[in-house]
Parts: sequence; structure tokens; C-alpha cells
Amino acid sequence: MSSISARTQQTYNSMGGSKADTQWSDIDKSRLYSIGTVMYSALTVVLHPLTVAKIRRQVLKNNGQSPSINPPNSSAAFLNNVSQYYRGLGVVVSMAMPARIIYISTLEFSREKVSTNARQFILDPPSALATYDKEIAGLLPLVTPLSGGVAGGLAALSSQILVVPMDVISQKLMVMEDSVYKEKGSTIKVARSIISKEGWRGLYKGFGLSLFTSLPAGSIWWATYAGCKDQLSVYGEPDVCLYNDVLRSIPLVVRQGIIQVTSAFSAAVAAAVLTQPLDTIKTRLQVGNAGSMKPKKSSILSVVKELTSTPGLYKGLLPRIAHMGIWGSVLSAAYEALKLVSRKDYEL
Repeated sequence: MSSISARTQQTYNSMGGSKADTQWSDIDKSRLYSIGTVMYSALTVVLHPLTVAKIRRQVLKNNGQSPSINPPNSSAAFLNNVSQYYRGLGVVVSMAMPARIIYISTLEFSREKVSTNARQFILDPPSALATYDKEIAGLLPLVTPLSGGVAGGLAALSSQILVVPMDVISQKLMVMEDSVYKEKGSTIKVARSIISKEGWRGLYKGFGLSLFTSLPAGSIWWATYAGCKDQLSVYGEPDVCLYNDVLRSIPLVVRQGIIQVTSAFSAAVAAAVLTQPLDTIKTRLQVGNAGSMKPKKSSILSVVKELTSTPGLYKGLLPRIAHMGIWGSVLSAAYEALKLVSRKDYEL
């Protein structure tokens, strides 16, 4: 390793890079998946209404009409309104479990590989690039967001084989009018209806667009999250208080929580704003007119034409930011804790 590489490693260590982060190879996978399944299923139940609100907002028609939720005039009506926000929960919980296993496995494996290889290249570049040692060393701070972005994109792509049919079925249930839902509102009935009319391909309606959406969304979210967390991590160190009276007054766990939430919401805003048009088109294409008694077929061009003639491409942006921000904050915090208790050297 050259002298500049040695100095680069020292700089990296001084910035906190020498800490032993939990790597994919350090994790007990059976513990990760078993605990994670229970934890994420519980969080899905709690946060599912946010998904329903986002989807209903995105399928608003030009006249502002959407699947209605009538004001409750009795306890029965109130319970019915509440239950509407849990439509599609069964299929989401059942199909999300294997999808998350694929997602997490791809995310952590690829992130570790990309990070390790990138740091090895920067800290010990090929002799042919020896002249550019200083310039290459300057790329070290980009390794964390780069590895997070690449891993997030690959994870999002790999899980779409299960996520797309889950979305197609659950979203149709979410937007159904009460009269339609009472007659056709079950996962089996919706799936059979799709297959009978469109074949198995119907379950993968919008698959290409979903891939095109998930790649930038996953990459932007994880790159922003990892980059923000890496830059702010110094404020979460115990000994930083020695040099700052303001930070000394804030408990360590509070500072670390602020870093977690700030990173997650920054990632949510960036990913939601930049990919919202694609997500809206995908949702409208997958849902079609499922809430109507006389559904009509939609194409990408017809949906785009309708949405671009109105401010429709950004319908549901605020619910999506809230959805991604809350989901991201809760799930990222839960996932960091999950990785910790899933370490092979962790004693339960």
C-alpha cells in the first residue's frame, strides 16, 4: 500500500470508519429472518393505512373523485370506514415476507461487496493509476452512499417478482367502492378476475414500469440515507460532547435518534420527489378502474396523456413523502436494531 493510501486509511479511521459495522457475513440469517418477519409484519399492520391513503390519492380522477369514505353516522359506519384503510392487508403481509427476505439478502450482500471492493480500490489503487493517488483518495467519502445506492437499486429490482403481483391485487382492493367490494372484495376473487380476463400476465401489469421506478427509488433512498447518516454520524459519537457544550446537553440516544430520523426523511423527500411521476403512472396503470362496476383497460400512453393534462403526475406526493418518511424512519431504526440482535456474537 502506498504512503498516500496509508494516510488515506488513517484519515478514514479518524472519521470513524474503523468501527466494526455489522456486515452481512456477521449476521445469523435464521435469526434475522425469524425475528424480522414478526417485527416487519407488526409494523406493516400499523402503517398500512398510509399506503391506502397514498394509493387512493394517486387514483383520483380529474374531477377530484376517488373511492369514497362516507362520514360515520353510527358505530358500524365508523368501523366500516376504519376497515377500508386495511383493505389488501392480508395479501401484503403474506407476500411481503418472502419479498423482504429477497430484498434484505440482496441489499446486505451487494452493499458489503461493493463497499469492500471500492475501499480496496481506493486505499490500494492499481500501479497504473499511481499518478492519481491523491485524486482517487478523495473519492473515499463517496463509498458509503455509492454502495448504499447500488445495493438499494439491486434489492428493489430483485424483489419485484413478488412485489408487483402483491401491488396489483392489493391496490385494486384498496380503491374499490363499497358496493363493488362487498361483491368482489377478496384476494382470491380479484386474482381470479385478473387471470380470467388478462391471463397470468395481468398480475404483472406495469412490471417493466415498476422495475424502471424501483431502481431509481431504491438507489436514491439508500444512497441519500447512507450518505446523510455517514456525514452526521460524528454527532452521534459519545466523545464528541467533549468539544461541544450544546451537544453535551443532549443525551446520546436522542442524538442518534435525530440522526436516524433526519437521514430517513431526507432520503424519503429525495426519492419521493424525483420518482413520484413514475410511481403515479405505475399505480394508475396497475389499478385501472378497479373501483368501478365497468372497468376499462388502460395503457401507459393513455395514463400519461390523462395525467400530463393536469397536475396529476404529483398527486399523492405528500402522502408518499409521509409514507416513505415514516416507513423509512421506523423500518431503518428497527432494521439497525434487528441487525444488532442478529449478529452471530450477540447473546439473546
